[in-house]
Amino acid sequence: MILYLHGFLSSGNSYKGQWVKAHFNALGTEVLTPTYPIDFPEHSVAFIESIIQESILPHVESNPDQAWCIFGSSMGGFYGQYLAQKYQVPLVMINPALDPVPLLEPYSGSHVNEATGESFKIDSPYLKALKSFYRAPDTSIDSLVLLDEKDEVIPFQIAQQQYQSIGKVLVFKEGNHAFQHLEPAWPEMRSFVAKNKCL
Repeated sequence: MILYLHGFLSSGNSYKGQWVKAHFNALGTEVLTPTYPIDFPEHSVAFIESIIQESILPHVESNPDQAWCIFGSSMGGFYGQYLAQKYQVPLVMINPALDPVPLLEPYSGSHVNEATGESFKIDSPYLKALKSFYRAPDTSIDSLVLLDEKDEVIPFQIAQQQYQSIGKVLVFKEGNHAFQHLEPAWPEMRSFVAKNKCL
């Protein structure tokens, strides 16, 4: 089973999330792509954990030969890193925002997630709450990091440098933050999921 976490200002209906879901569903692997709230970091994590507790853990516990893993894109990679370490599960990240605080600081104020219509405010309490979920990479977590070299939001070198010695990192030429290399990355994603029995 796979839990796919979308990025900031996105939803579970994002192109990447639905692409991952369709491709793994075709192999018989269930993929959950919840739309989690982004109005406050603690609400985001609490919602995602409710999915884990109610929909994933009971399923995995009743199927001892099956494991689960997390996929996270951009901000989903940030929350994915935190949750993968908490639950000790494998992690796939796509152009992750490993430390989103510096990225969001310039955007203080009120905003609307156009993908969901949700209103939220970036301010000091919001950024402080984000910091509480930051985790450094953990060598005990099997990881696959997929990066586009021309990511215009997050320099790819950040995740490359942090993960190249503890996980598998693939950097694709050109592309952008939306990640343009799903098809070329598919064999690696499929292999990673099979290796970790997240079927």
